[in-house]
Amino acid sequence: MAHATSPKRSSAVPVVALLVGLGASGALAQDQDLSRVNQDELASFYGRMNVVVGSGARAFGMGGAFLARADDATAASWNPAGLSYLRRTEVSVVGVHNDFLQKIPKVNEVGVPAENVETRDQLRGTLADFIGVAYPLRIKERTGAIQLSYQRSFSFTGTRRSEGPVGVRGFTSDGEKVLPTEFTVDGEGGFDSLSLSSGFEVHPRLRLGASFNRWINGFSQTVDRPNAQTGGYRRIASSWDISGTNFNLGALFIPTPRLNLGAVFKTPFGANVRLSKTREDQTNRADPQTGERPPADTNQFASDDVEIRFPAVYGFGASFRASNTLTISADFTRTEWSKSTIDGFFSLPRGSSSPNTLNTVDRYGTLPFPAVEEGEHGQADTNQWRAGAEWVLRFGQSGNALFPLRAGFFRDGQPVVIRLNDAKGQPLPEEQPSFWGFTAGMGVTLGGVLLDVAYIHEFGEVDASRTNSGTADATRTIRYNRVFASMIVRFGPRR
Repeated sequence: MAHATSPKRSSAVPVVALLVGLGASGALAQDQDLSRVNQDELASFYGRMNVVVGSGARAFGMGGAFLARADDATAASWNPAGLSYLRRTEVSVVGVHNDFLQKIPKVNEVGVPAENVETRDQLRGTLADFIGVAYPLRIKERTGAIQLSYQRSFSFTGTRRSEGPVGVRGFTSDGEKVLPTEFTVDGEGGFDSLSLSSGFEVHPRLRLGASFNRWINGFSQTVDRPNAQTGGYRRIASSWDISGTNFNLGALFIPTPRLNLGAVFKTPFGANVRLSKTREDQTNRADPQTGERPPADTNQFASDDVEIRFPAVYGFGASFRASNTLTISADFTRTEWSKSTIDGFFSLPRGSSSPNTLNTVDRYGTLPFPAVEEGEHGQADTNQWRAGAEWVLRFGQSGNALFPLRAGFFRDGQPVVIRLNDAKGQPLPEEQPSFWGFTAGMGVTLGGVLLDVAYIHEFGEVDASRTNSGTADATRTIRYNRVFASMIVRFGPRR
């Protein structure tokens, strides 16, 4: 076993915690062997670049366009200035179910007639996403609130299964067929944040807010990948523990009673990570004389000397109340992914069955983050556009029974840069893929109890090359479905 630790680096102020993988660009990693850099970072970041890491079925039902409309107990996760609208004590709980699917084309590169095949990669999981308690305050004529909340900003809980070809070395000897295989990834935990937030009305037309977030915990996952040729397997277990601190700053400007303008800034940060990994390889080849199978080869390593630099995020939004029952909102967000990196990452080569053997470790310098294999040409800043509407139906003599209906759509830029050649081998203009999505939601409010659900569907395609020529001959397709369910309970006197 090899083990190394070093003192933790001091943490700067963070923004969002979206650990989705690691990557390599020619500029940062041109002299590094990256053949194993993605051996156990298998969760694709596509479809997960929601840099406004908010929560709540109401917000997502409106397409996530909530920066200028945040006015309930989930406001701190979007724009903390919106907490100033609270008049009663509120308790909120949010749950989410994730269903992610990507289809990755492969090609038989043995040198005989090619056979196109496809890898299906799917992840499903259900978890608690947000819990918060908000208490309203009043200072003279000005209203405000404070909130203590917990949020799972990025989750790895769930079971992931991938089915498809073994790879280039997995073809049968005749070169015309592929050996089917599958791998599974069992994950648990995620990057959590404990937040203390406050929002206040400083002027009838201006509300300000801030959140202090302490990032804690982490996740673990185990990858089981069988060897279709020998009957053996490769198993890699990894554990990531993160720590850091950040501030989110928010403002709401109300030029007219019907129009809200919102702004949010999330500062860049350096997060300390303790990373540990264990790898086990079993060939399953029995000794021809004894019939016994040899012991598995093992390798493990751990390090405190890992740091992720998360990017700055800023967003702007507008929300217009067209009538007493109809609200329309739109947001724009930009994330500086071109400045996001990871230092100190390592991967494990195959180890040895001998307990006294010192196994080697592949260590890397500075790599781009969060791109995985797709980041070989570098990362780019991303823009996101979101729009949505809410229509509230009122029933009952007092109007306390409310039935809101919501819908929205969005366009999410992805941080990778695609560089491909045409049929003649000439370079094509650089492309940066974007995904599209739509949302729908509904709810019911009975007195002080609010129940909401929302459905999100996101989809996109990424052109890729499966050969050394760099010619676009394959398209990776991604589909992401999420269902949010929220409950907010309001109680106590109005303030």
